[in-house]
Amino acid sequence: MPAGWRTFISPAGRFSIAMPSGWQATKSSTRDSLSIKGPDSPGRMMVEWTTPEVRWKAPEQAWIALEKEIRAKGEFQGYTRIAITPVRYRGRAAADWEFTRMRGGQLIHVINRGFHTADGRPFALYWETTDSRWERDRHYFDTFARTFKPL
Repeated sequence: MPAGWRTFISPAGRFSIAMPSGWQATKSSTRDSLSIKGPDSPGRMMVEWTTPEVRWKAPEQAWIALEKEIRAKGEFQGYTRIAITPVRYRGRAAADWEFTRMRGGQLIHVINRGFHTADGRPFALYWETTDSRWERDRHYFDTFARTFKPL
């Protein structure tokens, strides 16, 4: 774990993840997700655990289907796909969906990693920050992803 980071445990999501000192984790009241924000970055990490009723097997195909739905509904203003890339994560199939979109007049840059844990639970690790801070803040996503552990 990097210096200045601490372990956070989510009983609701059944996972642990490291986060920088001074950052706060907040459980969503409307979704099965948790947001982590801090004073050092305009970025936000969201860990979402989806319900078993939402079935998907191939992470890359799940992101392509969700992208199609979002586009059809017009949910992301100024949406531009950068890539949907299959990756290996914690020894399992996963996919990274990277894109930009407009929010509040700012260009937001996102990476969203979808995967199933070894026991079959679906998760998404979603990092967003302003596009102007993407290169500077990308290390946050890398560390969150490296320290995420299902419980």
